[in-house]
Amino acid sequence: MKAKRKPFLPCLWDRLLDDEPRQQTEAWDKYHFDIRAMRAMVQRNIFDILNTANIESRLTAGRHREVASSVLNFGISPLVGGHATPHNWTIIERMIREALLRFEPRLLPESIIINLHGDKKSPVSNGVINFEIRGLVAWDPHPFDLSLGARYDIETDSASVKLNN
Repeated sequence: MKAKRKPFLPCLWDRLLDDEPRQQTEAWDKYHFDIRAMRAMVQRNIFDILNTANIESRLTAGRHREVASSVLNFGISPLVGGHATPHNWTIIERMIREALLRFEPRLLPESIIINLHGDKKSPVSNGVINFEIRGLVAWDPHPFDLSLGARYDIETDSASVKLNN
């Protein structure tokens, strides 16, 4: 007997939006996706994470620990100014990793790899940081690989994310 496939939840943003507000119930297959659709959803969520400025700089570590790990702190700290200096790739990588761990739970934590395309001593080239995000997405019966090329423009404080082939 074939095991029943469990539904995978969409990201928080997709769950908050209602495509059909007049409908009181959801279609039975609303949360059943194929790998291609799931890959696109995870890519879109990572795009949203990288393009949303969190409030971490306004939080006190001891007093606001719960807020810092909640959806109120969705996104990453803006890289304009302080974090985008040549010697801070380690800090930028840590910020991205923490945001992915916190807000993209479908990525298996131990599989996340963030690689800089360029010189770690000088990650910013012409106002842009190019990097790759790789990881495994939890899936039944086994995880699938996700490889994204990301480009963060520190002048406009915006990112683009594309699937790598």
